[in-house]
Amino acid sequence: MAALPPHPKARFCVKCKDYFPVACFVSNDGTDDATLCNRHEPAKKGLRYCRGCDDFVALDLFPKTTKPGFACKKHVSLHGGGRKAKLKQMTDVDKKRRILAWKLCYSDRKIFKQNRIAIRQNEIEIEVLKIDSNPLPDVYAAVPIDCTSIISPHNIAVVSLMERKKLIKMFKENNVAKYTDTIYQIISLQKK
Repeated sequence: MAALPPHPKARFCVKCKDYFPVACFVSNDGTDDATLCNRHEPAKKGLRYCRGCDDFVALDLFPKTTKPGFACKKHVSLHGGGRKAKLKQMTDVDKKRRILAWKLCYSDRKIFKQNRIAIRQNEIEIEVLKIDSNPLPDVYAAVPIDCTSIISPHNIAVVSLMERKKLIKMFKENNVAKYTDTIYQIISLQKK
């Protein structure tokens, strides 16, 4: 008589790509699944665990990526690795300068009463490098030459942060002529 094969103690989960005890393959309703462990049971119902919520939430609330993590859109910056990536970016001086200059330009669009800006980080960087070949972060800002038209690569002047504050103050006081004269003076000094 041949001996019966021993009862398996573990099974392979095709989603987890790991072996788990057989008891993990029995779902809450008592059915036995040979390929998926019971960790994936909420996914069958359209749910996923979120670390920030500490609960199962709908899959629609997770970022649309090829491999969604365990943090919903609300908590992705805290638990999804987004914060680590941003901190890593900010350690590089060049990336930090580009990011901060663009964010400042983007936030200034509200001051200049514009819906959007038509300039990218690398276009601001090109203009900054024309003025200073080795600039530091938080030294230069991009402002529009013509404050009535949208900020774009053709309508941009790179100024220091102190000059930017003065220019914004002029614009807020509705002194557009003085703003324009000051911008052209700054541009002419930079070309010398």
